[in-house]
Amino acid sequence: MGLHIRKKIKLGDLVTINANKTGPSVSVGGKKVKVTVNKKKVTASLPGTGISYDAKLPTGDKKKASTSKKGTGKTATAKKKG
Repeated sequence: MGLHIRKKIKLGDLVTINANKTGPSVSVGGKKVKVTVNKKKVTASLPGTGISYDAKLPTGDKKKASTSKKGTGKTATAKKKG
């Protein structure tokens, strides 16, 4: 088991800012419905029921998509004349 550090800051009854090693997140809501936003996804949940929905946020990183063709293991072959 590793060391985990988390800081929770409440701003009123409905807004909470959480900070941990993966980055900050903001939660809005209370006991009935809660929406959490961080740098990778948005989560809407009904606390206490185990029901939630996650939606990934677009990253905007086009380098990962364009490098997917590299390393396919195929090499170009030279054509022989005659």
